[in-house]
Amino acid sequence: MICESCKKKEATVFYEESVNGNKRSYSLCAACAAAKEKDGEIGFFTFPHHDDLFGSLLGLSPVPTQRTKTCERCGASAKDLQKSGRLGCPACYETFKEELEGTVRSIHGNTKHVGRAPARFRQGREKQDKLASLRAQLKEAIANEAFEQAAALRDEIRSLEENA
Repeated sequence: MICESCKKKEATVFYEESVNGNKRSYSLCAACAAAKEKDGEIGFFTFPHHDDLFGSLLGLSPVPTQRTKTCERCGASAKDLQKSGRLGCPACYETFKEELEGTVRSIHGNTKHVGRAPARFRQGREKQDKLASLRAQLKEAIANEAFEQAAALRDEIRSLEENA
């Protein structure tokens, strides 16, 4: 089989990937596979504490690896997240919080969940949100020396807290 990239050399690397259900296969010579891996078009799984497995099989010199942030629980790296767009486990959300923040904000418009919740939690959350809002208003009223308004807000806060 001929390399589908350069169409000159014999294909010795057969690579298949599946992204969101879309499968793509490559039949490449060693040089084209190395070039595509370097460009980030394809990625081979490498084992920690081993030489570059695929590179050594193909007779390529090992490429020095960079230390990247990895999840302590599942071992997923920031590079894995970038390539697949998927997290390895729930702990990855905390590990890659900084990397995910911009993406989550662009998709959802915020990084704090404000969507639906089960009914048993919704009332408590709404009450906490209202208390937080009232406390902010109280602080502002005191700063503006609007003491009558502050007293009314204080009473409303106490009433909500007592009905807990």
